[in-house]
Amino acid sequence: MKKIVMCLLLACAATACKEDILEQYPKGSLSSGDLTNKTAAEALVVASYALLDGVYNGPIETIFNPASNWSYSDVRSDDAYKGGGGTGDLGELNSLELGIIAPDNSLIERKWRALYFAVARCNKALKSLNSVPDAGFPEKATRIAEVRVLRAHYYFELKRHFYTFPYLDESVVEGQEGKVANTLSSEQLWQKISDDLTAAALVLPPTQTDLGRVNKFVAYAYLAKVNLYQRKWAETIAAADQVINSGQYRLQANLEALYSDPNVEHGGENIFAVETTVTDGSTTSGLLNWGDLLTSPPGPAYGGGDHFHRPSQNLVNAFKVDAAGLPLLDTFNNSDLSPSATTVPVDPRLDHAIGRPGITWKDFRSEVYGNNWIREGATYGPYSKKKNIIYVNSPLRAAQGFPWALGALNFPLIKYSDLLLWKAEALIESGGSLEDARALINQIRTRAANTPPVLTLNGAAPAATYRVGTYPTTGWTQAYARKALRMERRLELCMEGHRFYDLVRYGDAAATLTTYAQQETPKRPFLSAFRFTANKNEYLPIPQNEIDRSGGVLTQNQFYR
Repeated sequence: MKKIVMCLLLACAATACKEDILEQYPKGSLSSGDLTNKTAAEALVVASYALLDGVYNGPIETIFNPASNWSYSDVRSDDAYKGGGGTGDLGELNSLELGIIAPDNSLIERKWRALYFAVARCNKALKSLNSVPDAGFPEKATRIAEVRVLRAHYYFELKRHFYTFPYLDESVVEGQEGKVANTLSSEQLWQKISDDLTAAALVLPPTQTDLGRVNKFVAYAYLAKVNLYQRKWAETIAAADQVINSGQYRLQANLEALYSDPNVEHGGENIFAVETTVTDGSTTSGLLNWGDLLTSPPGPAYGGGDHFHRPSQNLVNAFKVDAAGLPLLDTFNNSDLSPSATTVPVDPRLDHAIGRPGITWKDFRSEVYGNNWIREGATYGPYSKKKNIIYVNSPLRAAQGFPWALGALNFPLIKYSDLLLWKAEALIESGGSLEDARALINQIRTRAANTPPVLTLNGAAPAATYRVGTYPTTGWTQAYARKALRMERRLELCMEGHRFYDLVRYGDAAATLTTYAQQETPKRPFLSAFRFTANKNEYLPIPQNEIDRSGGVLTQNQFYR
């Protein structure tokens, strides 16, 4: 399947950027007359999967549209700085980090275009599938359901980034896409997304033969996520339980392997992921995880790196623990954890998620992560993202040198750990069983306690003082459980593109990020320019070029008028 994906990815490359994206169906080797047969329909289904990685016009686009959303979420949150070669390097991303958000920012336009190219592929696939006779095509209903899940994913991304958008489905006449206005209400848009997922869940099989194809439980997991964003707690729990009770998913025992080893990515934790490969026969490099190209450190391990997506000091401080191994929920940022501290007790997930001076880097044994690995340390500090970067010695790594640290490492869009925390959150917020919520959170923490720790370079001992405990029943009130849940999401899922969206969901983005910038500015002076306007910066504006090209059909979303 991965080979097919890459072939179609190249065949369906985008056309001229000056054309209205809503009127551009994917153009490739298949003409309109070719689309009413099973082979063409199957190819278009795979083409719909291909844009999960954000590539719609060559690998360069996924650098700016990463599947992880690190540039649209983490860098806009208290988890990460932009990084790279100073504030002028990718200046438009620097603007997003500082809350200076304008409709003419090209990164915003790239995000919009990538998602609409993906939607267009899905709709073209659905039209083709619907035109193929049922006879001789027993997979037809399943393929339609797969594409509906993919379309729901792309529209979910549009919803949480832009709030409002034109909703196009397969019933829109080709060539008339640009005449559809963004007039549906927020509730109507959510319902459209939910309808696709609900219908798909009823049709999809529990498992699929091809790795990477969505199944029934991917649909239910995504439905849980969509309900969570709408604060529909009972529906979130019900959908999550479908996945949990299936018995198909579990927490991976080894966190470092989960973030580094392609051989474990189908081991049960990744419910829905972007599939990658080192070589697929169509290119010299294969379909790599290009969205992470900019994020590796420039040290000796990978032969270079651009060092974007840098963990903040605030995030590092969040991993400090008390004598019982519990997070310092209210006081973690009262003092800074020294970059190379090894005697202060910390959650072991710190050194699996973040590269710190003096600490071993994954399977690299020539030297520890140090000052020669750090780019622009005076601006962005000493830390590096460590998650979702392939093992240095993996046979599924592309090459030493460029493309830095890339390989066949899938990116998880939905993990089982994430889903368990969705259910815990829904239980807490709905007034449900706090004990069940505590058990779910403790399940995540127990995995952290039992995972093999990062070791010293010689492998003789843990690299730092690691401690993690489970929450007791004493004092487990709704208010305390809410704090614990939100901290657990941050610790477990940091640097995976979730934090900003979580803060928006909580209604805490303005307060949390304003305080963060104030406290972080003495250490990172570039943050003195940060600003966050409540009821505006939670979303991105519709790109101005798209509004101008629409001839008055599109209107700017309510936050940027």
